[in-house]
Amino acid sequence: MPKVSVIMPVYNSEMTLIDSLSSLVTQTLTDIELILVNDYSTDNSLKILADCEAQFSDKVLLINLDENHGAGGARNIGLSYASGDYIGFMDSDDIAVPDMFEKMYAKAISGNYDIVDCGYYNEAKDSAIVHASDELTGELNGYKRSELIASGGYFWSKLIKKSFLDRIGLQFREHCILEDFETLMYLFATASSIGNVKEILYCYKNSASSISKHIDYNNYYNNVISAIEAAYSQLSVLPDYTDIQYAVEYGIYNLCSLALNCCLNSSNSVPAYILKNRITDIRTYINKYIKLPVQSNKFINNKIDKQDLHLLSDIDKIISQLG
Repeated sequence: MPKVSVIMPVYNSEMTLIDSLSSLVTQTLTDIELILVNDYSTDNSLKILADCEAQFSDKVLLINLDENHGAGGARNIGLSYASGDYIGFMDSDDIAVPDMFEKMYAKAISGNYDIVDCGYYNEAKDSAIVHASDELTGELNGYKRSELIASGGYFWSKLIKKSFLDRIGLQFREHCILEDFETLMYLFATASSIGNVKEILYCYKNSASSISKHIDYNNYYNNVISAIEAAYSQLSVLPDYTDIQYAVEYGIYNLCSLALNCCLNSSNSVPAYILKNRITDIRTYINKYIKLPVQSNKFINNKIDKQDLHLLSDIDKIISQLG
């Protein structure tokens, strides 16, 4: 039984894959399992993955899918094979520091944490961040959960106890982007405890080949709407939902802002009646899912751009101008 299983979904990543794999197979944590899921790549990725498995057969498991499932679906399949006490994730264009998983695992077992968060470097923004600050670690309560939910983040900077994931039955949505939006919130909403490693252990490349950079406005709008529906349906039924409601509604309101901007940016390529229907739907989601006063939601007012807040407050006027 390995201490840690790391799941990497791969789709057409031949340009970045060797560097990413190199950072994984040289991890200082020796008791590690690397699950590489080839998500029906059409480039040279499968050969690179197969060579890696052949060279490091003691730690690498290659799963070759005969149809594309998207990053979420590939992660789900990887989870079904994982046998480690803790689960990590990695994207196929990023780099892990050599002792990333050794340090995160040591932290995890030191406090028997459900989740451990680490710092990461965002190459595109030339910035570094740890989402789980010291004040938010330890046993979780409504305040800590809300701050973590509103802070956001990524799965690849987390190490998560497998028994916790099994208990909550975590599953990602398939064939979409933003597949980790509501699952990360659900993770924070249901975990008992979280620890942190205040070191930069991961480099987020956000490369030009990233799937999220090749989604047109129509697809992006549909993905945002799906994320809104998934977030509300998954989180609103939790028994302690009222403790985190402001943070969840911030997340939904922020997605509504993204959807509205998506519509406005596509106004020259989408017929006016479709545009009006979409913006009307956004208004419906706001009225349906935002139950608490926007004016008293500190997350909405502190984290969403003022111009975007103004657009959302004028959504009725925008709809009327479309005829």
